[in-house]
Amino acid sequence: MNHPEWYHRANDVQRYDAECIMAEYAPKLQWLPQGGDSLIDLGSGSGDVFFDFIYPQMPENFQRMVCSDISAKMVNFARNQYGHFKGVEFKVFDMGSERGVPLNMKGQFDHVTSFYAMMYPRSLRQTFRNIYDFLKPQGGDCLLVTVTYHPTFEAYRRLSQIEKWSQYMIDVESFMPQQMFSPDPKRDFIDFLQEAGFTDYQVDIRNKIFPYKSLNVFRNNMVAVNPFIDRIPTDLQSDFINDFLSCVCEILGLNIEEVDFNDTFPIPYALAVIYAKKSNNIC
Repeated sequence: MNHPEWYHRANDVQRYDAECIMAEYAPKLQWLPQGGDSLIDLGSGSGDVFFDFIYPQMPENFQRMVCSDISAKMVNFARNQYGHFKGVEFKVFDMGSERGVPLNMKGQFDHVTSFYAMMYPRSLRQTFRNIYDFLKPQGGDCLLVTVTYHPTFEAYRRLSQIEKWSQYMIDVESFMPQQMFSPDPKRDFIDFLQEAGFTDYQVDIRNKIFPYKSLNVFRNNMVAVNPFIDRIPTDLQSDFINDFLSCVCEILGLNIEEVDFNDTFPIPYALAVIYAKKSNNIC
């Protein structure tokens, strides 16, 4: 996602899920009795999900909030859009970093959140370790939402096998959720949680359908998050997107020639909603 301004305008499903899930889990988060909570959000993207749905749930007297992303472009965009919010830091950080958590951030947070970003790290095992290490030794919790299935990823895989597009999609698998082809993604997440040190957790795999207002709206949303579009020559980008849409329709059992671009376009997908608590590690 190299175009934060596109993503900011075209992330309908991400906003919908974040709003619903944050409203569901906000009462369950371990807010400190006297306030003064600290929270880091991983993979904040353009920042709108963080500031529209996470920030309002924080106690008014929160101690620290960090909006982070692996992309400096995204972080700078979020800072420019939301830098006027008091008490919020903006940091570039790779949630899956093999180097682990920076020493000045290790054990510093009561809460960790992440929405729609955990399909990107190379190692989910390391990502969960980092999340655990962000939390304070005396305990804390995390709320994580990630995609486990979406037809767009299958469309990427199919397009990568077409000679016309293969040269631009050599690393296609690195942009696909690791759990998409797993026979038991819930078990995978539980294993990662346990290995990281979590003992109290809930993992919920939810099959969902999002009704995009039209195929055109879906197209704009997908262009905003497409990791390959900038690699493709400008004069071929329109062809690539058209082939992508045809491929998605084929996966859904539709013929794109028969689809009305102005009708509602429902997309099935699956999410993992993960809530975990870190036990008090202070003896």
